[in-house]
Amino acid sequence: MFDLITIVTPPLANDKIDHIVWRNVLQTNSRDGVVYYDNIDSKNLKQQKGIYLKIERNRKLKAEGSLHKYYNEVIRNERTNYDMFTMSEAKTAIKQLLHEKGIDEADARIYHYEIGLNLNLSKDCIAFMKKIKSIGTIANEKLIYVNPKYKDERDKTTEFHTHIRKYFKIYDKVFESVQKKRKVIPVGNILRIETVNRRVTKGSVKDFFSPESLHKLVENFFRDWRTIRFKQDIITPKGTGRAKRQLCIEILEKGRDVVLDESKEKHNNGSLTDWEYRNIREFINNEWDDVKKHITFIQSEEEKEFRQLLEMNYVILRNDEILK
Repeated sequence: MFDLITIVTPPLANDKIDHIVWRNVLQTNSRDGVVYYDNIDSKNLKQQKGIYLKIERNRKLKAEGSLHKYYNEVIRNERTNYDMFTMSEAKTAIKQLLHEKGIDEADARIYHYEIGLNLNLSKDCIAFMKKIKSIGTIANEKLIYVNPKYKDERDKTTEFHTHIRKYFKIYDKVFESVQKKRKVIPVGNILRIETVNRRVTKGSVKDFFSPESLHKLVENFFRDWRTIRFKQDIITPKGTGRAKRQLCIEILEKGRDVVLDESKEKHNNGSLTDWEYRNIREFINNEWDDVKKHITFIQSEEEKEFRQLLEMNYVILRNDEILK
């Protein structure tokens, strides 16, 4: 499940720095007369396996990369992350990575991590993405927006400004691979869902990858993604006209107060007649509370499939040997 992960250390002793620089063939750099080391120019070479390393001027080390891709390169000689990646595999990968890079487990701390899941869909991902609205409980709902950085609306995310430590991403994995000109392009319709955790303040690598911690991470991931909300069609009480049915949909999506304010503004600017505005206002104030009790929600086929796949993957990952 782990994808991008950032490991940091406290300031390291000279012998540890020398060993890591030698072991990873880090480049020596200097800024303002103070030396630092990194592999920015070589991190994507085969021997580095996509892991970025930097020893800062303050002697702290930063290691960053996709743990999933690293594992697949070690095991299958492919730097990919579109298959299943269990927590037991992640634990194997982190041990291998620390050993290979010469980083002592006692020094390593988790600073940033992404947990993701690939869902193999029956049809084009865009059919699902267009119907996804938000994630979170009613009291903590987070809207999901199109990420304008990418075309065709195949990348969506909740807000992720610098003050937010946790946010959510959804994107078309095959489309992403094509856009980034990956060497290996997966086949099918793969929807990637991810939870991003930034600036983590606690947790050594040892504690973070303990069975208890990994179990909690799995449970939290699925708990969050079960709260995803799709656009749903509705069945209104018999006798509800087309206009009132559409008004019901607007109220359910935006809230009664927002719809009332918007209709008032439209009336003021002349886009709603007195009669239209009065009907909307009277429906919201006098009929809505009774009508909403008799509305039936209909899950789309896309929502049903998404939730089924989510639960299937939950069973697989919950039964991972390391979590027992």
